[in-house]
Amino acid sequence: MATILDQYLEKQNTIRSQIAENSLPPEDLLIMQELNYRICVLETFQSFCKSAPITMDTKVMGYHFQMVDAYVRFTLNERRFGLKADAEGQKRRETALSSFEHVVQDGRKRFSSFKAGTQEQYKTSISQYVHTILPVWMQYRNTYINL
Repeated sequence: MATILDQYLEKQNTIRSQIAENSLPPEDLLIMQELNYRICVLETFQSFCKSAPITMDTKVMGYHFQMVDAYVRFTLNERRFGLKADAEGQKRRETALSSFEHVVQDGRKRFSSFKAGTQEQYKTSISQYVHTILPVWMQYRNTYINL
């Protein structure tokens, strides 16, 4: 079963082929840039999960979480453009953003007092956090450009 990232990479290859053949319709440029953006975000979060330290050293875990948290905050504030939305669409965007912000805040609270009980606990917890926020982020992104 292919992951969302795999599906996006396939779509990206199709678009690259169309670009090479000079056959990408201009109306697909917005889809192309959104696809590139999502791939970048998904690969970055994947790297954060894979590079999460296996340790009980709070300084090491804290540094890693600061990097993850900074990136999450960037995703909350960037790329707020897409297809024009009517009042209903704008309301969906606001609701999706609010849900995303709520999930992020819950995660930040959990990690503000995080204490690892085992060497692997931080790595497991950060992966769970990322897997919790990504579906909400995707729903949010789909309110701008639905892939």
